[in-house]
Amino acid sequence: MKNKHLYSVLFIGLLLIPQLVSAQRKGYKPDRNQKSNYAYPSPNNFHQGGWLFDAGLTGTFGLSKPESQIIGDTTLSYPFQIRPGIALGVGRYYNLKKGRNIIRYIDASLGYKMLWNAEKQTIESSSLFNTTNNTSDNVAHYVNLNFNLNNVISLSSYSFIQNTIGINADYRFSESVANNTRSTTPSPPTFVAQFHYKLAFGFMVDTDIAIIPYLEVPLFNITPTQSQFSQLDYFHQSYQTVIIGVRVMLFKFGQKDCPKAINTDGKAKNNGY
Repeated sequence: MKNKHLYSVLFIGLLLIPQLVSAQRKGYKPDRNQKSNYAYPSPNNFHQGGWLFDAGLTGTFGLSKPESQIIGDTTLSYPFQIRPGIALGVGRYYNLKKGRNIIRYIDASLGYKMLWNAEKQTIESSSLFNTTNNTSDNVAHYVNLNFNLNNVISLSSYSFIQNTIGINADYRFSESVANNTRSTTPSPPTFVAQFHYKLAFGFMVDTDIAIIPYLEVPLFNITPTQSQFSQLDYFHQSYQTVIIGVRVMLFKFGQKDCPKAINTDGKAKNNGY
């Protein structure tokens, strides 16, 4: 019951983002002197480094469910299942001054990730005219480390698209398993490392605050080797992970390069010295 309340709070938070953007947008004054990416704060006006916070919902499901099996007068089938979990993180970002049209900023974060994999097995007997359902669950808790390279494409003075390629390294510190489908597939190893892709749509809700809803999916496993290159094996199938989340980035005003000082002879000194 507690988990349901937590999911509800996170979902309501996602719904409130457009209202928050609308209410705060008037206070934002973009730097229009930037030729590109002007929706995103310039490292010439703001500190290059700062804090970021992530919160989201995870979802796991099988893309290719096992085929139905017929044994005598009994049919085994595996209906589609999806289960929610949560992901939380805190980290630091660094805005680049050179090459920022390709990589706008890099970031690293430490967090928590919960993955809940479930499989339902339906057993139908034509001779007995009955149906039996078995459900297996695997709830895994991970310490999560992320490193990302982020590209930003401006859409307006207040919004931008973000494309991200990164690596997530997850260490499972706790697991709860209820295997009721008579599967012999072992859980993935304790350590999981993956390349992932993230598509995001960002808003500058104030001069120094960005809110960035995103969708993240693994591209392929670095480790372990599984049946499918971007999924993890549980029970009778492989499971794809999806994260729907929101990132909050905090920016801090910083001085530009020191102005050039003028000598008594009218010539400028470099860096004001």
